[in-house]
Amino acid sequence: MRSLSPIRIVYWTLVSTLTALTGCATPAVIFVSPDYASQHIQRVSVVGFSDYPGQAGSGQMVADIFEKYVFNLRYQIVDPGQPHDAEISGSISELTDTSEQTVMVDIPQEETEPVYQDVVIQGRHGLRTITEQTGTQTITTDQSVPETETLPARVGLSARMVGVKNGELLWSGSATVDGMDISSAAEATASKLINALQKNLTKT
Repeated sequence: MRSLSPIRIVYWTLVSTLTALTGCATPAVIFVSPDYASQHIQRVSVVGFSDYPGQAGSGQMVADIFEKYVFNLRYQIVDPGQPHDAEISGSISELTDTSEQTVMVDIPQEETEPVYQDVVIQGRHGLRTITEQTGTQTITTDQSVPETETLPARVGLSARMVGVKNGELLWSGSATVDGMDISSAAEATASKLINALQKNLTKT
């Protein structure tokens, strides 16, 4: 890969900084090379994603899902063995299925207690003090009880496109999204990442 000039490095840093500052609006983080020119990128091959540690086959699953959304970028998708202008590869940063965990939750409990008061009464041998119930009061206390909560599935992925001619990084992006299961989370993550790429690539 040829090195970037100082001007290009400054531009790249500026794009990265602006994307990071706007990260609160979208989970996708996108970087686009100043050398990226859409008219020069026609045929693209998705060469695959590396497996998440301990999850054999996860890379192929995510790559198959991601490839569907790459069509939205207006590329012509071809097999790796066919002539192409650029290659897309990626990795999985997070991959967790739905799970359950037990947490302690404070539940308000109300109890009614009698209220007693000392009362002076006239007895046969003079005045005397007795204690009698004059009413009731409600006391609220918190009682910790176990409760099961379901954690959503989560998939995080990173993707990058490299030019075949000179090996230059053209763009990269990452996103993480929750879902009802791994498949739906992967679909949502791929969609979010491609949508963000689409918006950024049209600005170049």
